Amino acid sequence: DSHDKWTMISQFALNFALYFYLPGFYPSPDATPQPIQERFLRLIFNHYVMSFGMYWAHRSLHVIPYLWDNVHSIHHYAKHPLSRNTYEDHWADNFFNAIIGHMFAQILIPLDRPTFWFSRIFRILESLEKHSGVSCGFNIAYSMQQWLPYAQMPHHHDWHHEGFKGSNYTFSSIGGLWDCVFGTRKGGRFTANESKAATKEDFDKSKCTDILPKWFSPMSPLVGLSVLVGFKLNGSF
Repeated sequence: DSHDKWTMISQFALNFALYFYLPGFYPSPDATPQPIQERFLRLIFNHYVMSFGMYWAHRSLHVIPYLWDNVHSIHHYAKHPLSRNTYEDHWADNFFNAIIGHMFAQILIPLDRPTFWFSRIFRILESLEKHSGVSCGFNIAYSMQQWLPYAQMPHHHDWHHEGFKGSNYTFSSIGGLWDCVFGTRKGGRFTANESKAATKEDFDKSKCTDILPKWFSPMSPLVGLSVLVGFKLNGSF
């Protein structure tokens, strides 16, 4: 498939460029290790920044007709996804997710070397699990983040895929905070198997309210995030 080939080429080119033209993006093995408390806090904030960018990118891919028709609909051919469907999408989908998610988060809240690679592996596991069709205690990455506010499980993403074009909800990649904050959280089939995989928020929908006006563009937060990255690279903060 051409998109698989272009994903490989574009991801290699991006990482090559980051390594050679953005010194320090990949943490040095010789750098002084951060204290464990700082590592933990940086990891949490880094993942929330990553999730914020990917939330709005994902939401944009659904609600902007051109992006849906020409990019994201390719991924949504699988209405009942399995892990193999995780990276079966348009190469631009993967490419810009890598920029808006991983790249922006590492620039704004840099992680040290061990935490950086842990984050990468964790994110891969999270992506594979949420497309696995399995929602239970065997989901390692999802079980590890259940203490986070409004955390989700794979059944939330299953429901997202079942809706195809109408599935304009449950966009978050890590945790689930942004879906709740911006009113797009849905429990999906959380009552299946006697609700064994359900989270406490699945039973309480009162806290998640859509506060966005209809004129609001989902691209606006991405522009703002890009501006922050530009300031950081310019040494403004």
